[in-house]
Amino acid sequence: MEERVAGTQDLADGQMTTVLVGGKKVLLARVEGRFYATAARCPHWDGPLPEGTLHGRRLLCPLHKGTFDVRNGDLLEPPPLDGIAAFRVRVDGDDVYVDRFEEPKRGRTMPMYACDLGADAREFVIIGAGAAAAAAAEALRQECFVGRILLISPEDQWPYDRPNLSKDFLAGELEAKWLPLRPPEFYEEHTIERIVGRVTQLHVPTRTVSLDDGSTLTPDAVLIASGARPRRLDLPGAELPGVFTLRSLDDAERLAAAAGSARRVVVVGASFIGMEAAASLVRRGLEVTIVGPGATPFERILGEEVGRVVQARHAEHGTRFALGRGVARFAGDSTVRAVELDDGASLEADMVVLGIGVRPATDFVTGAELDDEGGLPVDEQLRVAPGVWAAGDVARYREPHTGRDVRIEHWRLAEQQGRAAARAMAGRGGSFTGVPFFWTQHFDLELGYAGAGQGWEELVVVGDLGGGDFTAFYVAEDRLLAACGTQRDEIGAFMELMRVGALPAVGDLRGRQKADLPGLLA
Repeated sequence: MEERVAGTQDLADGQMTTVLVGGKKVLLARVEGRFYATAARCPHWDGPLPEGTLHGRRLLCPLHKGTFDVRNGDLLEPPPLDGIAAFRVRVDGDDVYVDRFEEPKRGRTMPMYACDLGADAREFVIIGAGAAAAAAAEALRQECFVGRILLISPEDQWPYDRPNLSKDFLAGELEAKWLPLRPPEFYEEHTIERIVGRVTQLHVPTRTVSLDDGSTLTPDAVLIASGARPRRLDLPGAELPGVFTLRSLDDAERLAAAAGSARRVVVVGASFIGMEAAASLVRRGLEVTIVGPGATPFERILGEEVGRVVQARHAEHGTRFALGRGVARFAGDSTVRAVELDDGASLEADMVVLGIGVRPATDFVTGAELDDEGGLPVDEQLRVAPGVWAAGDVARYREPHTGRDVRIEHWRLAEQQGRAAARAMAGRGGSFTGVPFFWTQHFDLELGYAGAGQGWEELVVVGDLGGGDFTAFYVAEDRLLAACGTQRDEIGAFMELMRVGALPAVGDLRGRQKADLPGLLA
């Protein structure tokens, strides 16, 4: 059965729209003269794909930039782990028809090879069970690796959606059952094993992995995807009950439980975890004060202008700020009762959240050089040494679009690198060329950030900062390094232009009301 959905003149090349097939929404796109039809929603939190970015065959979700091949629905880039459904299209004269179906499925698992130790007795170990590890394990099976895959993590959890811990989960608007990326049966079906334990040492030259139960492994390949650990303050009272960090699901559950009986919260740190946790706790009805050393939130990363926009949105919802100050000590007896600042002020608190950054979890690595932060320098294929790779928060790599050495602590990039490292481990890899992207949510203000803006020197803002409708560009040496803003189409187009090396000159953006980057994709 098929249904007429459009005329051939309804879409120009490079355009897409939503059509109805059997009463269900479907995305219809025209690429290089041919028509294609896919599911209209992204498998990752239901993003509306027709509102995204179409560049050649690449379809980017407007929300979190999951990327699909519009010709067949195949997954190209995370954060989704699945591809999308694709439907048969037929053109008859000036009419475009799409096959009717009972129910359009949003996601479909990409083809995976079955484990066959008789054909391949190799063992690949992945240290970690977060974003990079989850993406790598699946990509290994997709890249024809049929040997043993073993994840090692101290958390008794299969991979879950960590970014939501500081957002909807902490706000009490998302149940824990929605956090796992896959059900346990998925990993059983594809023979992806897991050990709950802590790696006490990885000797890189010999690939020897030592565990806290005294056992050792010497796998054929190792991927270090151990993530990061929250930084704590070495101050009086920092170990008092009621002083929390937020990294794991256990952390988030403890924090949420404490929030149920708290009224006043002090958040130390005015960057991603601190600001997102503050917004979530305000949504719970708590009184929140944010303490940070900078003049504005996100000052170092996003700049004062963008930081003030985020601060204003928080202030509209009742968040208080004590900026330009630091913490001297935490006061209390059996639990924290106040945060004393370095200017002598005291803030009453029933609980405290520390969001002061993280440090790469690499203290177990021996026989390899670490950078000053504890990161692992890798080559263009994310390799640390023969047989050893690193991905995600621990990896310092040469970002190919800016030429700068960076280490980036964001979920989507960790998944990108996990997939790329898996391809290299399976003997199918090339240089990693993914464009970094992250998102952050503050009440109804959602910001997307693309690129690697570390060390930026100039901020060029296009649009209306005060109205929350803008794109900010981060510049060094008259080159675009990154973009951040509320305009999803501009950020998606920026990513594709950066990927193909076709970003506009900085001078073409100064003084404009709209960058119109999507117009450059044609």
